[in-house]
Amino acid sequence: MDISVKVEYKNTKLKDQREKAGLSQGKLADKAGLSVRTLQDYEQGRKNLNGAKLVTLLTLCKSLNCKLSDLISDPLCLNLLKEVCGDEA
Repeated sequence: MDISVKVEYKNTKLKDQREKAGLSQGKLADKAGLSVRTLQDYEQGRKNLNGAKLVTLLTLCKSLNCKLSDLISDPLCLNLLKEVCGDEA
């Protein structure tokens, strides 16, 4: 018996910040050094942005001119980042 479970990590913050910055997925992917597919996976919930590498998150923040808290939706993850980075997160 094969049981498949699809997990989605819905987080609209990345898409909201990208649109606020006036960037297409392709432009943001280029600026952040990501593939368009990876960016789409984060925006559509196929990949968990809260679990992304810190360098990926920081590169996205730099590309979007935003804070980590503008992208992270998981309260536990955000609190840990704030403990390490202070209010700049």
